[in-house]
Amino acid sequence: KSLSKNSSLSLLPPSTTSSQMAQFNQTLWKENQTLREENQTLQQENRAFHLENKVCYQQNQIIQRQNKALWEQNKILQKKHVDSSEETKHLEKQQKALLQQNTALREEIKALKGQEIAFAMQEKALQKEILALWEENKAFNKHIKALQKDNKAIQEEEKALCEEKNALSDQKFALQEENRALQDEMKALQSQRKALKEDNIRKVSDTWGDSPMSDLGCTSVKAHKQTNKQKKLHNSSWERGVRKCREKQI
Repeated sequence: KSLSKNSSLSLLPPSTTSSQMAQFNQTLWKENQTLREENQTLQQENRAFHLENKVCYQQNQIIQRQNKALWEQNKILQKKHVDSSEETKHLEKQQKALLQQNTALREEIKALKGQEIAFAMQEKALQKEILALWEENKAFNKHIKALQKDNKAIQEEEKALCEEKNALSDQKFALQEENRALQDEMKALQSQRKALKEDNIRKVSDTWGDSPMSDLGCTSVKAHKQTNKQKKLHNSSWERGVRKCREKQI
């Protein structure tokens, strides 16, 4: 019964944890140890039956020799007491009893041989079942190694993803810092632009009464050109910042 229970063991699912696998391995090892002990006990019993059969066989040989000696003795007695009918009947009865005893011994030897054959077949079946359990244990160990390999690959993949996440976090922080720097630069340029615009307005206001209209027009053109130059400088700086962000993302 214990052998059939052991033979029905199935492999663990792939989601089994290492502690469950260790516990399952320990249980399987204990059951295998129990099977080994049972097999050893059966082997000892089988050897005991072999010895018992050998003793019975030796006893049968002794009895056969005794029977042969008695038969020879009976033969001699028959020759000596031919005229004694009672003695003859007694010898016949004794011979018949010996024959019956010999027949019983033959039947017992036959039964012992059958029992020996049955034990040999049982031992062979046990060996086959132990071999099947060994193969099952071997396949289970291969499955455990495959699970451990998959677990190691998953851990390495998780480690790579964690490193990639950290790298992306660092990149995000750098982009945020650069974005703040660009925003500060843009604010500075806007302030500079506002200051230049106010300065141009102030200059135009100061020179409105002293300069001719042509000079006012020239001053307005120069102020417009200066403003365009500041816009181009601001746009160039902004495009350079955007380009750097894209390069880092790539």
